[in-house]
Amino acid sequence: AEHLAQTLSTLGADLLIETLLKQELQEIQPIPQDHSEATYAPLIQKSDYGLDWSRSNLELHNQIRGFFPNCVTSFRGKSLKISATAPLDSAYLSELPSQLKMRSQEWSTLDVGSGRPGEVVKIAKGIGPIIQTGKGLLLLQQVQLAGKRAQSAWDFANGMRLEVGEVLGNP
Repeated sequence: AEHLAQTLSTLGADLLIETLLKQELQEIQPIPQDHSEATYAPLIQKSDYGLDWSRSNLELHNQIRGFFPNCVTSFRGKSLKISATAPLDSAYLSELPSQLKMRSQEWSTLDVGSGRPGEVVKIAKGIGPIIQTGKGLLLLQQVQLAGKRAQSAWDFANGMRLEVGEVLGNP
């Protein structure tokens, strides 16, 4: 979410300058909103925060970004909030931070789909656990176990002695 905020603030600032210049030069015309086409978003329910590991890595990643920092799953019977992830597939590789791009060979050889949805299929040293989803792999980056402070997924994996084969469940 922090990366997204930084990117959007830079883009927004540039766009604001460009728009104000065009407005000053009278190169743009305002268009009134058609209120008859307005719609309302549904209210967010607590159940919307629950992670369903049978969904694709990109769907889960977007859910976690959209509901930051409230998405939850369960781990060893406790609630686990997940606040930052990265989908690990070739379509998303260009958007990964350079630290992850350099180490992509570590998960590119994993047999995607061999694990159950929610299963820890690898623990990337210094980075965090890689979780099998319904379609693709999802790297956990930031988590918070119930009653604890938020921490990197790598610190969480070390502190909890997380093992390959453990499964994250429904909240």
